[in-house]
This record gives sequence, C-alpha cells and structure tokens, in this order.
Amino acid sequence: MTIKVLIVDDETINVKLIEEILQYEDGFQHRSAMDGEAALAILDEYNPDIIILDIMMPGMNGYDVCREIKKRDRHKFSKILMVSGKSLVEERLEGYSAGADDYITKPFVDDELLAKLKVFSDLKKTEEIDELKTGILQLFSHETKTPLNGILLGSQLILDTPSLPDKIIEYAKLIKISGERIHDLVRKILLLSSLKNRRSLNVGVQPVRQYIESVIPKITYPLAAEYTIEIECPEDFNLEVDWKLFHEAFYASIQNAIQFSPIGGTVYISVKYDDKHVYLRVKDEGPGIDPALIERIFDEFYSQNLDSHSKGTALSLAIGQKILNLHNGNLVAESIPGQGATFVFTLPLSTMVN
Repeated sequence: MTIKVLIVDDETINVKLIEEILQYEDGFQHRSAMDGEAALAILDEYNPDIIILDIMMPGMNGYDVCREIKKRDRHKFSKILMVSGKSLVEERLEGYSAGADDYITKPFVDDELLAKLKVFSDLKKTEEIDELKTGILQLFSHETKTPLNGILLGSQLILDTPSLPDKIIEYAKLIKISGERIHDLVRKILLLSSLKNRRSLNVGVQPVRQYIESVIPKITYPLAAEYTIEIECPEDFNLEVDWKLFHEAFYASIQNAIQFSPIGGTVYISVKYDDKHVYLRVKDEGPGIDPALIERIFDEFYSQNLDSHSKGTALSLAIGQKILNLHNGNLVAESIPGQGATFVFTLPLSTMVN
C-alpha cells in the first residue's frame, strides 16, 4: 500500500531533499506545504499517513500545527515526525507534548528516514485496524443482544415445558448452551477491548481468604462439587484491587483448573507474599502445558485446539493478564507436563493493605 507523506517546511531546499529521498523508493506518495496554514488547508483533502513537520516556520510554528492536527479526529492516527536543525532535549519534549510521535534532525540520513516512515506507517495501520475491530465488535454486541435474548429465553421456555420428548429437550439445551457461549464470547471481547484502552480501576479493600471462600460455592462448571479445593491463605490478609476485574481473572483460573483436573481431583489455592510482592497461585492436577506453549496461551488470537488448557481459555487468559497488568502486576503459567499447571497472580506489595 502507498504511504502518503506530507512535507511541511518553509525552506525549499529541505523539501526538495526529502522529495529526492522518497522518489527513488517504491511505495511512497508525497505532497508539500511551505507553512503551517497551507498544510492545514490541504490536510483533509490529502489525508496523509505521515507528516514531516518543521519546527521553525513563519506564522504558525511546528508545535502549533501539530496541536491543531491532533485536534482533528479524522487525523488522530496520522503520525507526525518533527524536524529541526538542532538536537535539544527541550525541543524534543515540547514536540512530544504537542503530540508528535518522533523527532528527526537535519541533515537527514536517507535510510533512517525511510525506516522511520515505514515503521510509523505500519503503526498507523495497526491502530486503525484495532479501532475498526473494536467498532465492529461493539456493533456486533449491540446488534446481537436482542436476538440472543430471544434465543436464550425461547430455549428456556421450551425446557420449562412439561412432557416434551427427550430429543426436543436435548435440542433446546444445545440451543441454550450455544447462545450462552456466544453471549459470553462477546462480553469477553468487549472487556478485552476496554482493558487495552487502559480502563480505569475502581479499587477497594477486602479480606482475600473471605473472598476466595465466597467464590467457591458459585462455581458453575459441571461436576464442580466433585472436586476438592484446598486454600492456604492467612485469615487477616487484605488486598486492595479492583475486585470486579480481579474476580474476572481469578474465577476464570479456578474454572480452568477444575476443567483440566480429573474428576475428584484437587485444586490448590495459595496466597503468600514477600517484602515486594503478593503471590496468588492456582494449581491443578491436570495433564499440564507443553513448555513451548506457555507464553502463547496468553495470546487472545491463539486458537489452536490443544490437548490441555486451551478449549475456551485463551481469551480468558488474555483478559486475566491484562487485568493484572493494569494493577502493575502479572499473570503467568508454570507447568511440567504430566504434573499439572499453576497460574501465578503477582501483584506489587504496595497494592496490599494489612
């Protein structure tokens, strides 16, 4: 795809120099403007991917032009490289404060300029695609809410109808379960999108052991009552987190541990801390995770149907890791194949209140 570049500089020789660098490289299109007002005048019509913007110009300087561009929602993903003949930290900081994405100094090194243009073009396209995905998912969520409610309600009404043939009941259960899975998938995708956009936290203090003990009776995984859950946690241990988000991550890890443990197995939950961190571990007795897949299972786009710790868990694990990251912590997996898996929630000690 063509990378559209807008060169904004009041010195013709600088414009010509950049144009010469671009004209011998495939995939670039360029236009130029001799001052800030002229650049803003053609901005909407040209819609550049990248703006190479000189700082010192008559009329509007580069900082003012940069701020004006960033005000326009249509160009929020356009990348701005500010240019100066000096390499002063103060200038760089002011440029970043105005909204610039990077800074280059004269004279230009051809290969460096081209490399930066390609990198920032790719970044712009990635951000645009991410926003498009989020918009589509939000639309999908909104548009599917009413028909999903109809599917779930209708299937439940069928199940509540007495004296139905077993085959009808079986199909109604299948419809209901499928509808619930779609509903949960959409909810998780939207939650992941909000977490990626640096969602704010609503923190509160709660005793950890009391919280864990309140969660266990609410586990809905089939045959959950057949499993033993052992808890190792101090009685007076309190934690300050966003409990709604933390619950999303912790509950998913408990269900995951039960899902991959043999019926009648034990899930171990332990909470410990040292002088810097709090560690909450959820360990199962399942088949474990292939070491080569330890990192990949936290990728929301990883969809390979693994033999263990994969079915329906990739999105939940990605969400859990993002939630811990928002708390300045992390979620990792530890496993030896054949000896179960442990998911470790790590939080900085500063989030703990005793």
